[in-house]
Amino acid sequence: MVLEQSVGAVIKLRPVEGIAEFLLLRNRRGFWGFPQGHKEKGETEIQTLVREVKEETGISELDIRSYIGKITYSYYRGDGVRSDKEVRFYYATTPTKEVKISEEHADFTWATLKDAFSLLDHAKLRQILDRGHQKGLY
Repeated sequence: MVLEQSVGAVIKLRPVEGIAEFLLLRNRRGFWGFPQGHKEKGETEIQTLVREVKEETGISELDIRSYIGKITYSYYRGDGVRSDKEVRFYYATTPTKEVKISEEHADFTWATLKDAFSLLDHAKLRQILDRGHQKGLY
């Protein structure tokens, strides 16, 4: 069994007057989630976060505000090996509304908090969004 470590971001658009909007990406399998990716050897979590957000969204102007929490889950990789994954999430803001998604994603949207809860397919991602909200981060 392999432990994979990833870092992800709940990104809020700023400055936005009125209703907050959060960036969601839809992967090629059709599931909505947050930008996230594998931590490479020698990288800090923040370095991974900045690199992955840039690679997946084209956003380079990112203000990382706070650690939100982590989720863990198990899955079977394409080669049949069971893998345990830990994803640590941070809250960040950006003034950049323009998104250029990578080839690993099919679509993106800026969603209100309520819409983000509805769109997120996995309960653990909804828990991360809720945890940041409960902490008063957004």
